[in-house]
Amino acid sequence: MTLQNFRSGSSAIPSSNSNTTSSTSSSTLPSELHKRAEHPRFYFPDGTVVFRVENTLYRIHRYFFQRDSPVFAAMFSLPQPQIGGPHEGAPEHPENPIILEGVRAIDFDRFLGVLYPLDFGSHDSRSADEWASVLSLATRWDFSSLRTLAITQLNALVSAPAERIALAREYHIPGWRAPAYVALCTQAGPLSIAEGRLLGLDDMVRVAHVRETVRYPTNLKHHHDAIAALVRDVFGLSANDV
Repeated sequence: MTLQNFRSGSSAIPSSNSNTTSSTSSSTLPSELHKRAEHPRFYFPDGTVVFRVENTLYRIHRYFFQRDSPVFAAMFSLPQPQIGGPHEGAPEHPENPIILEGVRAIDFDRFLGVLYPLDFGSHDSRSADEWASVLSLATRWDFSSLRTLAITQLNALVSAPAERIALAREYHIPGWRAPAYVALCTQAGPLSIAEGRLLGLDDMVRVAHVRETVRYPTNLKHHHDAIAALVRDVFGLSANDV
């Protein structure tokens, strides 16, 4: 069984009517199995489902995935084939795991680090990059509580306006874009190359437009509400973006 990558275009959120699963009938050859390594931390003896991410096997507890993710709950509710070998993902048959397509092992490690913390008083993830991994998979698989946690952590870690815009745009984070656009449009000096790469050409043009409107000929520099209204109009932001 393969859990597909649910991205559609630039959206990181699967639509409610997406086809969330597909089955593969190909069997795993013994020669292929030895190339896969059991994860040193996330291959639990009492785990109830086996996933494969890249060339790593994870034996974890399906309860958490079934409880917290509608995507996995739907997948686990599908009837298993009666003929043709062992059930996919069954821990007694690690040669037939559920394959998580489009997922990097490093991202899955970070995601599981939140589900299985070494210390309940802290999180494995520390950096913005690590929490972005958690947010990416939580959004893709609709783990709403983990998504909220990741956004909270990133809100404290990411301050650069262009970075906040990129994250908000990719993962549909409400309330981030408008203030970040206002900050970019009113900051002194030109945009950096790094900011331009994060924003993309369209947003760079819009930022330039707002800057020119603010500076010439009207003097809106000290009128935050007017600038915010202009930003919402130029960037076409919805109420959720404010």
